[in-house]
Amino acid sequence: MNYLEQVFEDELMDAETYKTLHDFITLDNFRSGEYEGNMYVFRKIDHTYIQIEDEVAFENTGKRRVEGFQTEQVARELERYWEANEERLK
Repeated sequence: MNYLEQVFEDELMDAETYKTLHDFITLDNFRSGEYEGNMYVFRKIDHTYIQIEDEVAFENTGKRRVEGFQTEQVARELERYWEANEERLK
């Protein structure tokens, strides 16, 4: 399981969470900002780049874990994750 798959596994609990996160990542009217999930903070730096910070790791260790990705990559991986887990998340 790659890092993004693990993030989605930890974060997505239902279809509503998926839709909210998907909209934040893909819609152009969210050019920058933050989405605070249960375990991760998704920071949209601009419309092309997203940082994901593991809040739980920081709380447990005091060390920040921040990974950066192209927005298109995160959107593709999120959609793949949804397709593979849609029945479970409905």
